[in-house]
Amino acid sequence: MAESKTLRHKEAINLFERWMDSQHPPFRLSSKRIYQVLWRRFLDWLPTQRLNINTVNETHISNFLSSLEDTNRQQRERYQLVILRAYEALQAQIPELINPTASQQLQDMHATSWRDSSSNQSKQFLTPEQCDEMVEMLEAEQKRLALEHHSLTAAALWKAHRNAAVVALLLGCGLKALEVLSLRIDAVHPNEDGEYCLDTGCFISFSLQEQLALNRSNPEDSTIHSYIQDYGGKHRVLALPEWAVEIVLNWKQRLEHAVGHQLLFPSNRVPSEFRAKETMNPATLARIVSGWGNEHGFAGLTAQKLRNSYGAMLLEEGASLSDLDSRMGFVAAAAGSSRLAAEWRHFKSYNC
Repeated sequence: MAESKTLRHKEAINLFERWMDSQHPPFRLSSKRIYQVLWRRFLDWLPTQRLNINTVNETHISNFLSSLEDTNRQQRERYQLVILRAYEALQAQIPELINPTASQQLQDMHATSWRDSSSNQSKQFLTPEQCDEMVEMLEAEQKRLALEHHSLTAAALWKAHRNAAVVALLLGCGLKALEVLSLRIDAVHPNEDGEYCLDTGCFISFSLQEQLALNRSNPEDSTIHSYIQDYGGKHRVLALPEWAVEIVLNWKQRLEHAVGHQLLFPSNRVPSEFRAKETMNPATLARIVSGWGNEHGFAGLTAQKLRNSYGAMLLEEGASLSDLDSRMGFVAAAAGSSRLAAEWRHFKSYNC
């Protein structure tokens, strides 16, 4: 049975690739690579739901598209189009195969069941009280780990310290989720006064292979990243909050003991010579944050919500829009800081 499923998986990949090769005018090589990544991600998702190509229906596809919390609406629509084209290619070779993408609901551009997600809706925040509670939980967790470290496995300690450090930096420094993926281990260091800071300019570029695997552009080339070059508030050197220092240093110390890691948050505990395997997938980061939130009573926690909450705390401390630009990496004169401020006022009026 397992061999049959593997064969169907490979056949689905090969048929779609042959279909792309047969198109006129031909697809650009870069487009073909992206389509391959998107199609394979869908195929890899199927076994996690105990599904295969032959048993998928429109509800399953809608569930898959809805599950892409780390992906914006435009990109989810791109997934939908790739899945549609792939099934048409499969059906051309296997006429008896039912095409689940023929659903009007899936093809309706005004349908919102899977197009709308937290990444497209109004910005979400934690209340100041929730932020304080989260800091207390992070500090308490460090004390517990110090007491229980002899009884925990190396893997469990690695995971606990990593997850806490991720949450601490997102809340305490307002990092973008994509920044977390590429920061080098030396991004955290003491300044001339001995105070620890985070330098968002200390990052590793993504290779072409990583760009395809992560469906992300190179940080040095893409204007959607807030750490590109040293101008316009994009490259920031941020002071670590006092409460976050121990959390981050405990993680960094464990990381340095492992030897061989370049990234502050590598994907694997055991260093790999293959960079693509070293770089964490955005979906993994999303699971880390949501998992920590569920474990500690913060259901629905996301990296973006933590970043938004960092900005809200700055506003509560009297920060100007210019301050937000420089400390959160918004492009000066763009709408990022003003929109965050407006939505925080709206959220605050109903929730605080």
